[in-house]
Amino acid sequence: MRTILLLLISATVFASAVPNAWSLSFNPEDIIPDADFFHHEDMSRAEVQSFLERKQSTLATYTVVTHRGENKRASDVIWESATTNGLNPKVLLVLLQKEQSLIENQHPTPYNYDWATGFARCDSCAPTDPAIAAYKGFATQVEKAAWRSKYYITNANEFNYRAGAQAIVDGVSLIPRNNATAALYNYTPHLRGNFSFWKLWQSYFGKVFPDGMLVKENESSDIWLIQDGKKRKITSMSVLRSRFSEKNLVTVTRGSLDTYTEGMPLRFMQYSLLQVPSGGVFLIADDGKYIIPSRDVFRSIGFNPDEIVRVNDHDLDEIPTKGILSKKQSPMEELVQDVRTGGVFALSGGIKRPLLERALLQANFARMPIRPDRKGALDAVPLGAPMLFSDGSLIKSDGDPTVYIISHGQKRQFVSEEAFTALGFSWNQVMSTTGATLALHPLGAPVDIGRIIEQEYTDPTTGIAQTGTLNPVP
Repeated sequence: MRTILLLLISATVFASAVPNAWSLSFNPEDIIPDADFFHHEDMSRAEVQSFLERKQSTLATYTVVTHRGENKRASDVIWESATTNGLNPKVLLVLLQKEQSLIENQHPTPYNYDWATGFARCDSCAPTDPAIAAYKGFATQVEKAAWRSKYYITNANEFNYRAGAQAIVDGVSLIPRNNATAALYNYTPHLRGNFSFWKLWQSYFGKVFPDGMLVKENESSDIWLIQDGKKRKITSMSVLRSRFSEKNLVTVTRGSLDTYTEGMPLRFMQYSLLQVPSGGVFLIADDGKYIIPSRDVFRSIGFNPDEIVRVNDHDLDEIPTKGILSKKQSPMEELVQDVRTGGVFALSGGIKRPLLERALLQANFARMPIRPDRKGALDAVPLGAPMLFSDGSLIKSDGDPTVYIISHGQKRQFVSEEAFTALGFSWNQVMSTTGATLALHPLGAPVDIGRIIEQEYTDPTTGIAQTGTLNPVP
C-alpha cells in the first residue's frame, strides 16, 4: 500500500477583517491543476508588471539584456517566456520567489538574479562549473525554466515523474495526478520544495471567492463581480441594479482581491440599446450583444428610439455577439402571470419558463413587474425548463440549515459557519425557499477555502517543522 503524505496547514482568511480560521491540505499528488499551470493567457504583459509593482518587487524596475542583445524589463521576459511555452506566467512568478525570493526580497544579490529560477543549479553543482555557468543570467534562467516545464510534458517518458505513475519522493510513495504536479517534481524532486511552491501559489494566486459573488472593496467604492476566476468591475450602481441583487453584495479587503486578474468591466445596463457610428444598433443582454437587423424588428419588440445610447466601435469590441434578434424571439425577459392558475412565467427567447416558488421573484426579478395574462396568450408559448436561481444567490431550504451559494448554476454548500462568515456573508442575506427549485441545481464543490498559510513545512519522517529559506544563498 502506498503512503500518502497529507500536510495540514493552518490558514486564516481575510485575517485583517475576520478572525475565523480553518485548515488547508497540501496534497503532494495534486499540487496545482493542469488548468492553472498551463493557462498561458491568465495574465497579460501589463498584469505581470502590475503584480511586481503591487508586491514592491525589485523586478518591477529591473531590466536585463537578453542573449539576443535586447534590453527588456523583467516582466516582459517573464510574460514572453511563459506564453511562448504555453505556461501560466504565475508559475514563473512563484518560481522566482521559491528559488531566490526575488518577488519579496528588497535587497537581492547579483547571485539571486543570476540564478533566478534555480535552473541547472542542483544541490551538488558548483556555479563556477562551465557547464552550469552557461545558464547564468536572469533572462536565461527564466526562459530555460519555462522551456523545461513544457519539455517535461512533451517528453514525459524521459523523466522520473509522470502523471499516473508511482514514484518515491523523500521516501514517500505517491502518484502525481496530473502533468503539472509531475512537472513540478521533475524540476524540484523534493517534498519541501513543492510544498513551498504550493504555499506561495495559494498566497499569491489562491482563489477564495466562488464565481458569481458580488464584492465591494473596504477601502474604496469599487464593486466587482467574480466570474471565471477573474474580477470584473461594475462601473455604476445603475449597472449593478439592472443585473444583480444588491442584497448579495459583501465587503472584502483589497488584499483579498489582489489574487484576481481583472476581466472585462461591466459598463452597460442590462437591456441597453447601443448604437455605433456606422448606424448599427445592438441590444446588451447577459454579457453579450444582439444585432438588431432592421427598423421593423426594432419596432416589433417595442423598443423606444429615445433609449438608444451612442457609443464608439471599441466600446463593443470585447462583448461577444450572441445572435440576431427577430420579431418573435428576444432575449429580454418579462414576467407574465396566468390569471386562471396564478402561475408566473418568465418569457424570453420565444419560450415560457415557470417559476416554481415565490423566492425566485426576490432572487432574480426583484424590480421586474408582473404582467397579467387574461386572454390565454401564454397557452400558445412553448414551455421551457423551470427557472433557476441566479449566480451569487444564497439559498437554504425550509427546515434544512444547509446554506448554498449558486455558482455557475451549481449549488455549492458551505461546509461550516466559519467558511460562510469568513467570506464576508451575513445570515440576513440567506433566502429561505421551499426547496423545489434548489433541488434542480446540480451539486457543486463545497465552499471551504483558506488563503493565508502560516505553518511551515513539516518533515514527513521526523515530524519537525523546518523554517528558513529553501535554498540558502552562498
